[in-house]
Amino acid sequence: MVAELDPSRIDCSPVLDVLERQREQDLHDGAQVYVSFDGEILLDDAIGESRPGRALRTDDVMLWYSSGKPLTTVAVLQLWEQGRVGLDDPIRDFVDGWGNGKERCTVRHVLIHTGGFPMYGSPDFDTDLPPGEVLARIAATPAAWEPGTRAGYHAVTGWKVLGAVVEAVDGRPVETYLRDEVLAPIGATESSLGVTRERQAELGERLVPVAWKGHRFPVVEEDGGLRMVPYRIDELHNAPWHAEKPEPGASMRGPARDLGRFYESLLGFGAGLLDPRTVEVMGAVHRHDLRDAVFGFAAPWGLGVTVDLSGGAGRRAFGHGGMASSRGFADPDCGLVAVVVCNGLPNPIAAEQRLVDVTDAVYTALGDVAARFRRTS
Repeated sequence: MVAELDPSRIDCSPVLDVLERQREQDLHDGAQVYVSFDGEILLDDAIGESRPGRALRTDDVMLWYSSGKPLTTVAVLQLWEQGRVGLDDPIRDFVDGWGNGKERCTVRHVLIHTGGFPMYGSPDFDTDLPPGEVLARIAATPAAWEPGTRAGYHAVTGWKVLGAVVEAVDGRPVETYLRDEVLAPIGATESSLGVTRERQAELGERLVPVAWKGHRFPVVEEDGGLRMVPYRIDELHNAPWHAEKPEPGASMRGPARDLGRFYESLLGFGAGLLDPRTVEVMGAVHRHDLRDAVFGFAAPWGLGVTVDLSGGAGRRAFGHGGMASSRGFADPDCGLVAVVVCNGLPNPIAAEQRLVDVTDAVYTALGDVAARFRRTS
């Protein structure tokens, strides 16, 4: 509990100013932002438009992309608390056909992106294939390295595997498990992993489309190198079939406030999803000094969360970003939760700078209370 600052005296309007300036730079057409301090809401707002002529609302349903990954992490950790799965249990115990050099891959390896199977070149977020077929292909994919010895961010594939672990242990599909055991307890009833066609019809214009603002994505060349090419997400991710896909690593949709409630729960505000000791384990460093093959640099990782957030975040802050669009995080040292979800995806450099500026604005609003916990480099 942080009692050194009266929440009613915190001015978060500069955060909205940053998002408005970014909108003027055409980084997005609209954005939702949620900030709470010590369990009290400081900001739950939206700026700009969801589509031309319609103002974005705080209860609109937006695509979180990878910012939704920590919810699947919590599902795994709930089962761990119950003694039904071990972090070092091999994936082969849960996924039929798992092998081809990946036999030593564990649940922990997948959570920290050292599983050994490729990030690209296998069925991913943009394929319209039955989930079982996709999982079978991932299971048969040859290892790119010995699990645990190298790192490479699994944008989607690893999270399909974790979703399969949840279903193998619990019996419910991961989207159902998340609805019942993660979202419902915290009152996040507007959010879901994938949006059914029926729900899409009910939401109508409240289901916010994403817009391409210059985003680029790496593709694998014949010589094994990576090349950045335009990634026209607007031509794919707004399609009804794509919105329906329950992808544990990239298709959670909902208002920013629901993701905020999720992080508040992890800090002990509202309904609890995990034991506080488990949250400590989640936010601790489980991977270090390994260069990530996707990002090109070494960065520490927690269990399914990033623990080295840019923008001068707190030293113990943990959370996750979503592809060129979003970020959610919690800082246990100062009781801070912040979420931003934008509907425009610019190039990766501009997108990262957007998150840096928003994160800095949030911490600056808290002043000296947060300053002593912030990273200085």
